[in-house]
Amino acid sequence: MKLPTALATAFATALVFSASASQAMTVLTFDGNVCSQFSDGSGALTSCSSGSRINQSYGDVAGVDVSWRESPASSASAAFWPDSYSGMSNVAYGDRPLITLAGAVTLHSFDIGAWPNLNRDSQVTVVDLATSTTVLSTGPITIFGSAPTNFALNLYSPAGFTINFGPDGFNVAIDNIAFTAGVVPEPGTWALLAAGLAVVGGVARRRHTA
Repeated sequence: MKLPTALATAFATALVFSASASQAMTVLTFDGNVCSQFSDGSGALTSCSSGSRINQSYGDVAGVDVSWRESPASSASAAFWPDSYSGMSNVAYGDRPLITLAGAVTLHSFDIGAWPNLNRDSQVTVVDLATSTTVLSTGPITIFGSAPTNFALNLYSPAGFTINFGPDGFNVAIDNIAFTAGVVPEPGTWALLAAGLAVVGGVARRRHTA
């Protein structure tokens, strides 16, 4: 039997938003074999030690290409360190690191820490690649060694973002970069999804009891 138009629309809407909502968040924690034997981060993924270079393939997921630079002008990849940055373990650092997430992506958050458990002066900048708009510019700030400084953005871009921090980059590092490939539904979208599923479920129950 053909579904009524309103029911079919609600069902299709529920399926579309459910598929969008099912995308998993990626959190880059620099654990495991995420480094490279080459300074530019190319080649196979290898185990890390202090000062190893982050592999350019680390963090890549379908639709998002993550790249790591020691500084905007350098061909060298950002480096790995196992501890001591505001109590964090396994971090990425550099002279003035530039991290790029290229592709349709929602950037949720990341942590910045100071080495070696001292307060360091730095600044953090995030740019939306779709519009070349700076969406975060802290100006000079203090990164505290007692605990990581968390930056929660929850911003979407169809082209991606760059994250740049420094200039005291060797004394500050990044960890726990959280992002989701594609669009993450807004609260109103979740409500629409729930309403659509409720309509579908209600009709199904009525037909079952008829």
